Amino acid sequence: MAAPTKAAQAPLQSSEENLEVLGFHRGAIDQTTITTQPPSTVMKQVNAILHSMGVEIQEESTFKYRCIRAKKDTDQFGGPQTADRDSLNAQSHTDGSDINPPASECATESGSNFPCVLYGSPSDDSMDEVRFSVELTRLTGLSGTYSLDIRRLKGNLRSYGFIYNTIRE
Repeated sequence: MAAPTKAAQAPLQSSEENLEVLGFHRGAIDQTTITTQPPSTVMKQVNAILHSMGVEIQEESTFKYRCIRAKKDTDQFGGPQTADRDSLNAQSHTDGSDINPPASECATESGSNFPCVLYGSPSDDSMDEVRFSVELTRLTGLSGTYSLDIRRLKGNLRSYGFIYNTIRE
C-alpha cells in the first residue's frame, strides 16, 4: 500500500491543528450541550441559530463567539423588530439537523434592514441587553466529544436564561 502524499495529508493535518485550538471544558456539564458532531458543523449550526435570533456576533476564534442581544427598544419608530420563540420554533426543524436559519417573519414582511431580535414573554425575559459567549470545548478524556459552553458575561439572569434555553433547543 502506497503512503499518502503530502497533498493528501495537508487537509487532515490542518483540521487536527484546528482541533488543538479547542480549549478543555471546565465546570458543570449540561448534557443537552454535549455533541459528537464535527466542530465545524456545530459552529455552523450555532452561527445559524444566533443569526436567526438577531444576535450580534463577534468571532473571537474559530470556535468561540462573543455575542450581544440588544435591549428591546421601547421607541416605536425605527427600532429593531422582534419575534417570539414560538414563531421561530414553528419555522425550524425539531431534529436539530437544519443548519440554515429559519426565515424571519418580521424581516420579510417589512423589508427592513434591522435584524429580527428574538425576545421571550415578559415572564421569561426582561428584554434587557445580554452579553454572552458561546464556545465549543473538548471534554477531557473523551476523544471526539465536545461541549457547547454558553456563558453570561453581562446582563439580566432571566434574559440570559431565555437565550440559553433557546440556543439549547
